[in-house]
Amino acid sequence: MFSAFKLLTLAALKATTIFSIPLEDDQLIFNPSLSSIDTEFPSLKLSNPPKGHINRTLPSGREYVLFVPDEYDHKVEHPLVLSFHGAGGNSSRQEILTQLTKPELRIDNKPFLSAFPQGVDNTIWGMKHIWRGAPYANQSVDDVQFVKDILKDISLNYTLNPLRYYASGKSNGGGFTSLLSCLPDTSKLFAAFSLISPALYQEALSFSGCLPSRPIPILHSHGIEDDDTPFKGRSRSENWLFGPEPNVNNFRKRWALRNGHPPSTLTSKKNKLPKPNEINFPYKNVTEEKWTLGKAEIIGLSIGGLGHSWPSTEGLDLAGRPNNFANFNFTSQHLVQFFSRHTLPEEFLEKN
Repeated sequence: MFSAFKLLTLAALKATTIFSIPLEDDQLIFNPSLSSIDTEFPSLKLSNPPKGHINRTLPSGREYVLFVPDEYDHKVEHPLVLSFHGAGGNSSRQEILTQLTKPELRIDNKPFLSAFPQGVDNTIWGMKHIWRGAPYANQSVDDVQFVKDILKDISLNYTLNPLRYYASGKSNGGGFTSLLSCLPDTSKLFAAFSLISPALYQEALSFSGCLPSRPIPILHSHGIEDDDTPFKGRSRSENWLFGPEPNVNNFRKRWALRNGHPPSTLTSKKNKLPKPNEINFPYKNVTEEKWTLGKAEIIGLSIGGLGHSWPSTEGLDLAGRPNNFANFNFTSQHLVQFFSRHTLPEEFLEKN
């Protein structure tokens, strides 16, 4: 039976259908109708769409880097991955540290396109290249619309599988990816989401306000030694400039509960957060926890010895120095396999 809270929440969303379970403190604090993929979009169709690296500037002035692999076939529908850099990062650096453009990588046994959007500055905070989902975000731009414009731009020129759009991000970009997974409109654009050491501020809807249109598959990687976005989170009493951040374990459990994973029966009434139904140790000092009893899986990788870095054996993500090396490669050994398992249910496909 729905509680009065849930009934009010559903009524507030009007025509938007919510298929995940709202938690009791989920509230409508972000306007889900800020933007639309159907917004009038000036044609940017290319006469002969190239392969390789393409620098794209949209009519809005926003920029992104697109990578089209040599194996791209215009007669075949290909997956697409968007990857968002952290605060102060950039598109080119994000491509390097994610290794998403390695030619041998496949999603659903197909070569895939990857896009690396560029964040904007906020001179008030003195921050460069940032995203929504953070207290220092530039409120004068619509990053959500930017994402939709990117999807529109790429689909105008290349043959994509609209059931296989994926979003990933690191740090502030991971927080923005988390925000996209929570919004009713963007949660039904992407088949699955991956968060890497995400900055889970209140503005990323990590505590409340998360109202996806459906159960959401999420792969979340976090270094135990991360001191930028601490694994144990930050409490309000710490008076951190950017506000509190959730404990990583609790964040994952709340997503599992939201996806319909049964709550724990072995804890107090106040703490019904579900325990994982599967725990693995794929590498030394790495724990993989899975919540797969709901309508979408939540997977958490907790990496001992790793700081604020995208996991790789080459230590390409320097943000976590000196703890920027992992004993596995996240993208090739986990991310593409996770994305391959998930397609967007056809009932959520936008009719453009």
